[in-house]
Amino acid sequence: MILYKEALEILRQQGSLKLLPDEWIDVRDIAGRINAEDIVSPIANQTFDNSAMDGFAVRTEDFKTEQEVVERIVAGDVRGYKPLSPGQCYEIMTGAALPPGCDAVIPIEKAQIKNGKILFKEVPRQGDNIRRAGEDFAMCEKVLEKGMELNASHVLALATLGIGKVKVIRKPKISFISTGQEVVDDLGSPLKAGQIYNSTAPYLQSALQRMQAGASSLGNVGDDSKLFKKKLQEGLDSHTDIIISTGAVSAGSEDFVPAALKDMGAETFFHKVAIRPGKPILFAKFPGSGSFFFGLPGNPVSTAAGLRFFVDPLIRSMQGLSAEQPRYAVLQKPFKKNHNLKFFVRARISTTEKASLTAHIQEKQQSFMVKPFTDTNAWAVIEENDLSLEAGDLVKIYQ
Repeated sequence: MILYKEALEILRQQGSLKLLPDEWIDVRDIAGRINAEDIVSPIANQTFDNSAMDGFAVRTEDFKTEQEVVERIVAGDVRGYKPLSPGQCYEIMTGAALPPGCDAVIPIEKAQIKNGKILFKEVPRQGDNIRRAGEDFAMCEKVLEKGMELNASHVLALATLGIGKVKVIRKPKISFISTGQEVVDDLGSPLKAGQIYNSTAPYLQSALQRMQAGASSLGNVGDDSKLFKKKLQEGLDSHTDIIISTGAVSAGSEDFVPAALKDMGAETFFHKVAIRPGKPILFAKFPGSGSFFFGLPGNPVSTAAGLRFFVDPLIRSMQGLSAEQPRYAVLQKPFKKNHNLKFFVRARISTTEKASLTAHIQEKQQSFMVKPFTDTNAWAVIEENDLSLEAGDLVKIYQ
């Protein structure tokens, strides 16, 4: 059995040796994806000097409070315009290109028409109400950095700059297998004596999609070692990056996963980590394709913790990302544990009026209990030697 920090080092080292390739996708689809290269602006924004509002374009050097409108300019006009003579101005709409010689725009609200002339209520300053070319982005300015997680807000900037395709890290392809004779996949069928519903398969499907992974189920193999190996081979043949199984990974007579991996020539990096829940977790790699394998314990909370604190760090490393950094929260109530294991426990975090983060750890944290998932929003990590924590102590928080 190894410590979690040792397991994490193995995951990051192995992930860095199998970096995921790049792919080009439409800018509309980038939310949640990892940017694969620095993006620089191919144009300036704005691309030309233009009016920030509806009003009148004037020259400040020979400004007169009474002027004549020589023409009306709307956004999108591509006509050429002559420089103004003293006492002349252009009516201009928001976004329209600033005509030659004009260096200020007076809002329409600060002007009035009298005897066919425009009377202005104020004297403008040079640059008033003008959007300058390159004021937002200069040409060749860095817009987004390599390794950033992209979101919908980035779409606005990229589309404004005419960037329709973005190079991102390919999503990892992940397959998962359920084990257990007692597991029932049909959530609508009545349970017989000794049966339980398969909660981990739909959870993995949903959680992996949220992690921007391509997830597919290889089905439930019951307690059949031969069928399990057949399903593993199906995953390998489909060029899966990571295969995850749930259950049959401990040391019982029906826990066939370690032996099946050995039969298929997989290299096991660790089996059992000093954590709770999920101590029997197994991490391996298959020969040839180099596909990774995680054997997660079958209890639902063990599966969830394994996904969050083992599978997710491996994916980050395969994407070329640095190690995730936790936040810290102030513990609201004392917490005690009886083992020198690293604990992953469900907690509810909230923000106080003074903007500090607080954490309330649920009392019941057994690995079979899913109720804490209904009223918590984070994981709290309790270190191996922290057997007793008091209210006010700081704990690491992951969401």
